[in-house]
Amino acid sequence: METLPKKTDSRLWIGFLLIVLGGLLLLDSFDVIDFSLRHYLVSWKTLLIFIGLVIVASRNDRTTGYVLIALGVLFWIPEFFDYSIRLRTVFWPGVLIILGFILLSRNGKKRQTTHSIHDDNFFNLNQQSGFTETSQEYIEDTAIFGGGTSHFTSSNFKGGKITAIFGGSDLYMKDAQPSPEGCIIDVLIIFGGGNLIVPDDWFVKSEMVSIFGGFSDKRLPAKINPEKTLILKGFVLFGGLELKSH
Repeated sequence: METLPKKTDSRLWIGFLLIVLGGLLLLDSFDVIDFSLRHYLVSWKTLLIFIGLVIVASRNDRTTGYVLIALGVLFWIPEFFDYSIRLRTVFWPGVLIILGFILLSRNGKKRQTTHSIHDDNFFNLNQQSGFTETSQEYIEDTAIFGGGTSHFTSSNFKGGKITAIFGGSDLYMKDAQPSPEGCIIDVLIIFGGGNLIVPDDWFVKSEMVSIFGGFSDKRLPAKINPEKTLILKGFVLFGGLELKSH
């Protein structure tokens, strides 16, 4: 009998990092350590590194995590070398670099298929003007500082990718059917959100990692059809994803 390798639960990594962080802060409080760790541990720069470590430990696409770790270290370097620098001079360039690397990494792993739709909603503040209807099997929806509306009617819907950064989209799937081969949507939400409108009888399983964000299922209670399964994977930071039936 073949044994499948176990996948490490991301919550274990988060729990481990929190225990280490709490232990170091406790040692610092009792002056066990000569220099102040609190200054270095309780910082937005360290938070970037922490979030990056969580992503690297829990996602197959680890580019985002590596970028956050690198930026956290980069922002710490001036202090280590006693070089004074204003946060506002590096914050927005850093944000732009993060967004650029994230988009490049996700676009570089685009599905090699002719049955996909790529819907970019950049700076689109009117969702109706960004309306798309498709019977394709895959979706790659990108919403940055805006959003859009997409309606899916595929009888063999296989999932895709959703990226929302300072924006979000409404994705209607009530007329679609999940593929028996599997339906997986990879989600990346940073300071944004999104709505998935699916039938009440779909079984939706969330495997997303959320930090200062979340996922909510607001559908009406109904009898679940296990043959209609949608799996959500990915990462949510300062944002949220809602599941609705209307």
